[in-house]
Amino acid sequence: MADETTTTAPRRRRRWIGLALLGVGVAGWTVRSRLGARHGLDDGWTVALDRAPGPVIEAAPPVPAPAPAPAVEPAPVVAAEKPSPRPRAVPAATATLSVAAPALAVPDAPYGPGSLRALPDGTSPDPAYAVKAKTGSMRFHPPGSTYYSRTKADVWFATVDAAQQAGFSATAPRRRVAPA
Repeated sequence: MADETTTTAPRRRRRWIGLALLGVGVAGWTVRSRLGARHGLDDGWTVALDRAPGPVIEAAPPVPAPAPAPAVEPAPVVAAEKPSPRPRAVPAATATLSVAAPALAVPDAPYGPGSLRALPDGTSPDPAYAVKAKTGSMRFHPPGSTYYSRTKADVWFATVDAAQQAGFSATAPRRRVAPA
């Protein structure tokens, strides 16, 4: 038992000394990096070394800049045309309706009539659109629902029917389990 104590004590001591030196090194590195970030390492934090006097070397005279090239007018930029999308088969009823009806398509109606894309902060662009919807969960929240106030909308709908026709489903309130 005496042999174990005599052999493990120096190991423990060396381990603690090593850990202490590591801690001092980390602390020094942290202080140096903070000072460097705050003041810059070249703003008086380094000591200039005295150099031994030696021969003075003269700088070479500057080389004159080459003469500018004659001005050339740039070629006119031609915008590349986007290729037209591949035609798709459209049902006859839709084709007839789209020709007969006036242009009702709203560019910000991503889910058909009765929907509007939300503003970047999640608010409704039109006060008539009051049903919030999230595209990730495909759920909608009518006014007065449980999560209405804390939901940031991706899409706004005018009515609950418009949201359901777009494929969204209503949120069901979470059931609370009574403690036993």
